[in-house]
Amino acid sequence: MEAKVYLTGAGPGDPDLLTLKAKKAIEKADVVLYDRLANDRFLEYAGSEAEKIYVGKKAEDHHYTQSEIETLMVEKVEAGKTVCRLKGGDPFIYGRGGEEALKLKEAGIDFEIIPGISSSLAVPLYAGIPLTQRHLASSFAVITGHEAADKEESTIKIEKIAAAVDTLVVLMGVGKLPQIVERVLEAGKNPDTPAALVRWGTRSHQETLTGTLANIVEKVEAADFKPPAVIVIGKVVNLREKLGWFENKKLLGKNILVTRPRKQASSFVNLIEAEAGNAVLAPTIRIKEAQNIKPLQKAVKNLAEYTHIIFTSVNGVKYFMEALESQQLDLRALAGIKVITIGSKTAAELKQNGIRADFIPADYSTAGILEYLKKLESENKINLSQASFLLPRADIAPQLLEKELKKLGAKVNNVEAYRTEPVKLEAEMLELLLNDELDLLTFTSSSTVENFISGVEKLIENQNQILEFETAEKISDQQLWRQLKEIPIACIGPVTADKAGDYGLNVKISAAEYTLEGLFTAILKYYS
Repeated sequence: MEAKVYLTGAGPGDPDLLTLKAKKAIEKADVVLYDRLANDRFLEYAGSEAEKIYVGKKAEDHHYTQSEIETLMVEKVEAGKTVCRLKGGDPFIYGRGGEEALKLKEAGIDFEIIPGISSSLAVPLYAGIPLTQRHLASSFAVITGHEAADKEESTIKIEKIAAAVDTLVVLMGVGKLPQIVERVLEAGKNPDTPAALVRWGTRSHQETLTGTLANIVEKVEAADFKPPAVIVIGKVVNLREKLGWFENKKLLGKNILVTRPRKQASSFVNLIEAEAGNAVLAPTIRIKEAQNIKPLQKAVKNLAEYTHIIFTSVNGVKYFMEALESQQLDLRALAGIKVITIGSKTAAELKQNGIRADFIPADYSTAGILEYLKKLESENKINLSQASFLLPRADIAPQLLEKELKKLGAKVNNVEAYRTEPVKLEAEMLELLLNDELDLLTFTSSSTVENFISGVEKLIENQNQILEFETAEKISDQQLWRQLKEIPIACIGPVTADKAGDYGLNVKISAAEYTLEGLFTAILKYYS
């Protein structure tokens, strides 16, 4: 691939507002240079080998100067790299994208420009404020409240612009709000004109402060309302009372820890974000191929020996199908075998592979499965004493199901189809715990609980190396554990809840249906 730069707009922050073209640019990049206002979640689209460099800037705090960023882009491309320069909002709307493009042109470097959804448009809408409305506002203008530092005086004719339009949108203007309001009033605007500031718009922590030109400065100071925020001035602000929608979502402002493996967390994360929650990804386990794949391959090769297969997870299906392929077999090898699945997701995964489950127990626990099988036996649909079960499962799967089936007279081959490995918690987790920034911890298996606790123990042991305090004292181990045990816990079912309880965790939610959807439903019920 030819080395070049993609000047890419990341949108205002909601992960779903990233454009498809921007996503493709991130996926193919060798290097991603990203800003403070570009959601970290976008980095998940980058390749595993991609270099990710934070070049974020905020007032008086620059990781890289603008000149350094431009030089870095040039250096990376000259080294043969494809660069995605990921910028919040749209790169050419107060994003200095034009300066970066000119620098690239001057250096003879190929580039493409990928527009992004500007915060000037999206953020007011997420606050329920339309920029135009028939009979109320027919025009709007967007200006910046933060001009270049080397400009001797403002070249923005705020007085003329404010007088000419119905709605005025100001980006990066919180620090100069008093001057902006003063100049808008000088344009002849009524002091009773509605005004709003929307902070971290389109994200879970969105906040909106409303007032009028007469009192908005005082309100912002009293609330200590910090940047980044979009300012909207005009009669359309009053429509927020009727049109506000995003801040009505049930999980707004909630930081919810997701400990599920990263690849399998996407559906759960999407559910959380759909209700404006902030999913904090901290996978505690990863799924890998069995250390010894020969037992599974042997079982697959001799499928004729089995009368039933019980699939207890999506991963079990995945690795079973891979073993089937490795033995150059297809679905015909399952002829005559009854298939039992635990959970709708597992059944759906099977269906995608061309297999329809014969039986799906309503209760996903071991006791529920056994009761279901006994019921089938009473209905003459199965003879357990003559049945032979294949159970493709995880290396750490409880042995109770196998033991109880054998007690009922069945033959059972509980074969390791895949294994789980603990994943080290990132140092940022300690910061989140110390600062009490997690509202809910979610666990989807006993192993996620055990590995999370183990990971926290290691972070505590190494907190002197992890945390860089200048004057603050380190938190005591006891105090940190007390804080951790006060955080509400949500578990996918009673087995996981019991394991969390064993560690003294504050279990508040246990799903009635042992699926991610069931867990999410329980979380919504808890918060409503």
